[in-house]
Amino acid sequence: MIVWIASILLGIACIFYFIGYAIWVGLQNSFTFVWAGLGVFLLLFGLAHKYVLTGAPRWMKRIEQAFLGIVLIGVVGFGIILGILIREGKRTPSEKADYLIVLGAHVYGERMSANLGYRVQTAFQYLKKNPETKVILSGGQGPGEDISEAEAMRRYLEGKGIAADRILLEDTSVNTEENIQNSAELIGDMEKSVVIVSNDFHIFRAKRIAKKQGFRKVEGLGSKTHLYTAPNAYAREVIAVIKYRICGQI
Repeated sequence: MIVWIASILLGIACIFYFIGYAIWVGLQNSFTFVWAGLGVFLLLFGLAHKYVLTGAPRWMKRIEQAFLGIVLIGVVGFGIILGILIREGKRTPSEKADYLIVLGAHVYGERMSANLGYRVQTAFQYLKKNPETKVILSGGQGPGEDISEAEAMRRYLEGKGIAADRILLEDTSVNTEENIQNSAELIGDMEKSVVIVSNDFHIFRAKRIAKKQGFRKVEGLGSKTHLYTAPNAYAREVIAVIKYRICGQI
């Protein structure tokens, strides 16, 4: 009974989250469809558990128990990685870094997405407190974007009074690895102290990528994540961390 109720409720929640995300944010992120698939799977599993496995042979019940055991192990592992991401995103970096690297996120036309806005706002607060720090704004121009992500951030910072000579643009990258690699070329010295600015869920992987690419002194500064996008962002990031680790990218 518990398995059936939990599966049905979680399945409904996943499907409603998918629908809400599609309406509120859009479907630019293909990972979002995972929620729809997971919701359908949970509903079917719950119905199968109630109406098929109730009177099923013992061997079928053993298979279900083994499956649930694997799921439990996966959930525990997911929770451990999630905890690491949350902890890393809350760390406070050192003051007076040589450079900030602000990683890009989606722009709607010329308007920054909420999560990109949070990143550049967090960067502004650091730059205001540390006037000697320079900033690299990193992010190219993708589908649906009338300007590059770097340009959108530049307009914000200059509008807030950050001097143009403190700002460097990296406007060709399309992913985190390119963000950091291209920014490293602008810095030209891997011994410089660097603080990477991104949403809190993204800091762990971004730092590991930077260290993999040769930065010696790298820290992270996490901004908040839009509340409604947080479940999708954190779930996607856990999968990304596992993939990057298996492929030796971090």
